[in-house]
Amino acid sequence: LFMGVPQMAQAAEYPYEVEVNLTQNVVTVYKKDAAGKYTVPDRAFVCSVGPATPTGTFRTTDKYVWRALFGNVYGQYATRITGSILFHSVPYYTMYDKGSLEYLEYNKLGTSASMGCVRLTVENAKWIYDNCGRGTAVIIGDGYYEPFDKPATQKLPAGVNLKDPTDIW
Repeated sequence: LFMGVPQMAQAAEYPYEVEVNLTQNVVTVYKKDAAGKYTVPDRAFVCSVGPATPTGTFRTTDKYVWRALFGNVYGQYATRITGSILFHSVPYYTMYDKGSLEYLEYNKLGTSASMGCVRLTVENAKWIYDNCGRGTAVIIGDGYYEPFDKPATQKLPAGVNLKDPTDIW
């Protein structure tokens, strides 16, 4: 039982399970196989984790289109993993200003660079926000087998008014 939901209902309710590989800075999303186990790799996202990223199994809770983060910055499409740890976009200097992206932090995707949250491109943060409902399992740890090659990262040039190239909304 999870929060009073029988196992069968729980399996039907959660189409995905999310795995965060701290060593590789990769998020892998799994779908269920014929037996209802999360063994079918669906997609992978490059991410940035950090020294305060916890290990273990968690369940998503709250969601925010924009969320204040540590250090007077803001993230888009935040999904709470546990406590103050979220999936979210690379930070922005100003809430609601998509041209205020911290491009130097964007260029660190794929490396450990966050304080503890799991940073993603806007496109990938929005995918989790849209497709992983409250209660989706998130497993965070080291050394998982990665079924896909690590996704490529795009580097942004130095400048001002830069926006995440994956942000089409």
